Amino acid sequence: MYSEPQKQTSPARRRQAGLSLVEIMVGVLIGMIGIVVIFQMLATSEERKRTASAGSDVQVTGIIGLTTLERDVREAGYGFSSAAYDTGITPVMGCTVNAYDSGRPVAAFTYRLTPVQIVQGAGTASDTVIVLRGSGGTFPAAHVFTESTDTSKKTRGRAGISPRDVLLVGRTTPTLDCITIEITDVTDADALTIRNNQGSYNYTVYLPDGSTSTESRIARHNNPAPPVTFSAGYLFNLGNSPRRNIWTVQNGRLQVTNDLLYQDTDGNGANDPVEVADNVVTLQAEYGIDANNNGRVETGEWTTTDPATTIAWANVLAVRVGMLVRSGQFERTPVTTTVPSWTGGQFVIANLDGSASGSSPADPANNWRHYRYRVYETVIPLRNMLWGSQIRP
Repeated sequence: MYSEPQKQTSPARRRQAGLSLVEIMVGVLIGMIGIVVIFQMLATSEERKRTASAGSDVQVTGIIGLTTLERDVREAGYGFSSAAYDTGITPVMGCTVNAYDSGRPVAAFTYRLTPVQIVQGAGTASDTVIVLRGSGGTFPAAHVFTESTDTSKKTRGRAGISPRDVLLVGRTTPTLDCITIEITDVTDADALTIRNNQGSYNYTVYLPDGSTSTESRIARHNNPAPPVTFSAGYLFNLGNSPRRNIWTVQNGRLQVTNDLLYQDTDGNGANDPVEVADNVVTLQAEYGIDANNNGRVETGEWTTTDPATTIAWANVLAVRVGMLVRSGQFERTPVTTTVPSWTGGQFVIANLDGSASGSSPADPANNWRHYRYRVYETVIPLRNMLWGSQIRP
């Protein structure tokens, strides 16, 4: 009996029939390794991208915050800078000003007549920088008045004084006293008398096209019961929108509040602040006092001590400030090992949860070492104090 011989399958054809389980597992393993590497590269790239983006944000924040503060400090003393000079003429710098604002919860308040005041923060708290400046459009010389009532002053010349202007009234005898008043009328026939009446008054607004309009407002800065009665003294015109800007750091934000114009739009019982920059850790400042009268502030003449006397204020030529800004990007490993410093010394900071910087919180996200920092600092000349030495009433 004849049978057909069976065909033999070659080893090469058997190998082409498919993949073995081992080969499939090896392929899957290689693919998984590739995916892990790709995701690791993406994660690293994204982390670096966030770090770079946060660093850019910090740079923008620091520049905006420092520039805005510097511009404000440069205007400090405008309108009353001559009050620090010529102790025989207008020595009222440093006096306590009795001010009034009917828009405040407590209308009567006081502040000190200084171009810049630095309130040192306790512990890790930021310093507070207070800038006082006028807004008048005329030459900031003092006016002299020789007759006075609670609602009027007779000057030697009322040029440059208009309704809505806020004036600082000062005297040196029998005691050093200062108050603020709001001008309501300058139409007396003698061309010398200015008035600061209560209630509403009209004033003229000059429009860009050359026409005028008459508007009305309430004299919110005239105290119905002035704490001081003057017979003679000096007047400093602060213009119709003077500012006493209080710069401080609250909850990581650099903010400013105008203490001379109270506004509470959110009803929280506090003057509304304006946020200037965020991620600000602390603000530090020092006075530059020309103690040896050589016309410049030298290395040993920077101090946090407040200039308490009129003579000392005449020598305050500059202020230097240092601002520490923190990146909002948390880094997995510590990237800052020492507390940053500025020219005035080392900053004092705390962890994000408020604990001391020397401790290590259980949550690494609260540890200050896991964030990057930038230091911004500058020296700001008080140009109005320099120019004020040449201004006489």
